Amino acid sequence: MSLIIRNSIRVLLINEKKEILLLLADDPKTTSIDGKERGRFWFVIGGEINYDESTEEAAIREIYEETGLKEDEVKLGPIVWFGEYDLILDGKLTHLKQRFMVAKTKIKEVSLTKLDGWEKKVIQKLAWFSIDDIKNSEDIIYPVGIDEYLVDILAEKYPTDPIEIDLDRKPKQQNQR
Repeated sequence: MSLIIRNSIRVLLINEKKEILLLLADDPKTTSIDGKERGRFWFVIGGEINYDESTEEAAIREIYEETGLKEDEVKLGPIVWFGEYDLILDGKLTHLKQRFMVAKTKIKEVSLTKLDGWEKKVIQKLAWFSIDDIKNSEDIIYPVGIDEYLVDILAEKYPTDPIEIDLDRKPKQQNQR
């Protein structure tokens, strides 16, 4: 199986209540390298950066596709984190190189109506999460430890340079299918 390298942007979309928007997915074709199924999991919006677009263009496109929010309804901020890891994504061995960008919106109503074909099959819903919601969730949320990383971001204490986070960190508990 050949390794696919995928550069992606993840967007820490934050509303006025200091909640972050997460997607819920259930994809049996997305597993750890050893083939263990993840089951349902929440994750930060965003996706692959196309070869012909900037990071900012990819972020705006992904926000629109995954939330319905338009460019004038969000304000992009800095890239604050980065990391890399390997997994089986949609059945293919993939090395993900992810960057995490802050974005803010005043709009709370979001929609999944703009998802593409594959996303329509695996994305189940969107929800706004507070730090406490994340800490108390029984579901898996990626990146693992996001509640720790978000403290400074929600306080608008952004790093001068993006910091590397451990994207290969395993969850402590598995949710039930």
